[in-house]
Amino acid sequence: MVTKRNNMLLAALFALLTVVSCSSGSGVDVFTNTANGGETPGDPDPALALDWWKPKASQNLSWQWQLQGEIDTSFDVDVYNVDIATPVSKIQELKERDIKLICYFSAGTVEAWRPDADQFPVAIQGEQYEDLFDEKWLDYGDFQQFAPIMQARMDLCKSKGFDAIEMDNVDAHNYESRDEWGNVVNIGTNFNMTLDESIAYILWLAEEAHSRGLSIGLKNAEEMAETVVDDVDWMLTEDCYVDSWCHAATVFIEADKPVFMTEYEDLVPDFTPACELAKSLGFTAIWRDPSLALGTYLACE
Repeated sequence: MVTKRNNMLLAALFALLTVVSCSSGSGVDVFTNTANGGETPGDPDPALALDWWKPKASQNLSWQWQLQGEIDTSFDVDVYNVDIATPVSKIQELKERDIKLICYFSAGTVEAWRPDADQFPVAIQGEQYEDLFDEKWLDYGDFQQFAPIMQARMDLCKSKGFDAIEMDNVDAHNYESRDEWGNVVNIGTNFNMTLDESIAYILWLAEEAHSRGLSIGLKNAEEMAETVVDDVDWMLTEDCYVDSWCHAATVFIEADKPVFMTEYEDLVPDFTPACELAKSLGFTAIWRDPSLALGTYLACE
């Protein structure tokens, strides 16, 4: 299930931000890696492999998810999920309140506005991601071709003070390409990626994250939940209520690992039924505007 529905506005935002200099007071800054002349990512510390954030479903952690605009740090929550480009000053402000920070980036697509986009080999860049002209699927069935880029991103998340990473777009096996008449021409993008390849990639990402002392979650892709639940630390769902698949995520609750559930106001104008379902399943749910900016936010209580 591919439901990254906020990309278009995010792309526009980064297109503007990449022409301005970074400052501690801005809402988002440009991230760097070694290929771009930035800080040298440190080697994973084996000692960290036993020491990363392992949240519990039984903690009933409250959370906020914002990927666009200057980060509003006023929410009284346990967890913030923000973009990798968020300034260190914002991260430090939240960490001072003992808030856990999740670092968002796409692991399955190349986004043209990202500063490391030109480091991805052309041969593993595939078809356009949905209707976004500046984003393309990656052939993560051959992820070793771009593994150093993902490792550098994780190093940056760690160095900025994040506790966890959210890997978006690792469910390409579900993606259907259609021709102008609506006929399916590819499943799994033009690279024909399979469920097994998605699982292998998730497991590699989890190993790399944990070796850096970072927690990692499964994003959507409910058909992988039972297979990877022992290897990742939590799950994030989008639209599971409106698309009727929330129960597939309960394997995480059974393992005492949290499910951070999101429903969007454009598809769910009345949050009450979704909230009631979330409470019955033990999920921590929020109601958001689809841009994940400064708009609608309501926590299920």
